[in-house]
Amino acid sequence: MNTHTINCPQCGSDLPLTFRYSKLMLCDHCGSSLFLEDDAVRFAGKQSILPEYPSLLQLKQTFSYLNNTYLPVGHIRYDYEKGFWDEWWVIDNSGEGVWVTVDEGDFAFEREIEPPSPLQFQDLRLDTMFDGWLVTERGHATCEGFEGELPKIVTIGASFDYVDLSKRGGKLFSLEFSDQGIKAAKGIWVDPFEIKVDE
Repeated sequence: MNTHTINCPQCGSDLPLTFRYSKLMLCDHCGSSLFLEDDAVRFAGKQSILPEYPSLLQLKQTFSYLNNTYLPVGHIRYDYEKGFWDEWWVIDNSGEGVWVTVDEGDFAFEREIEPPSPLQFQDLRLDTMFDGWLVTERGHATCEGFEGELPKIVTIGASFDYVDLSKRGGKLFSLEFSDQGIKAAKGIWVDPFEIKVDE
């Protein structure tokens, strides 16, 4: 996996960049959020420290699932009415990224897709069907913070409405509705006991 180094514009520390398409990064040394724009690195403000909770996944610690190896390089935490969930940006064997969502001990692998349109949050009511998918959860979430490097810009304190839908076989379809539009991802729930963290 190719890496190159950038310098934090706040403290000057060398920062290894793992994913070539990263858009946002947290400096491990001074806690600065950094926007990555082509060859430029721009200060985006200070980041609050995420409280630590026991987690199977850790930044920069590889894990395997089935026949693939993954490296977690970024982590976002979202608060919602039941507590919080974590989204991990992980890089696979081929250098491509995938999201791993961890919610109350449940794990899902998801890839972002083009959202269906037109579609409104209020159109998706609990226990109703949408295009063959069952609406299983809906609510409101807020970004608590992030660490590592990410392929998108996230804003601490930004909130959105979300809807989770499911199909047989553990298939997952998630939608986020915010002022910036709709984001969508599809994936599958996996057995966490099949995830093996490398020593």
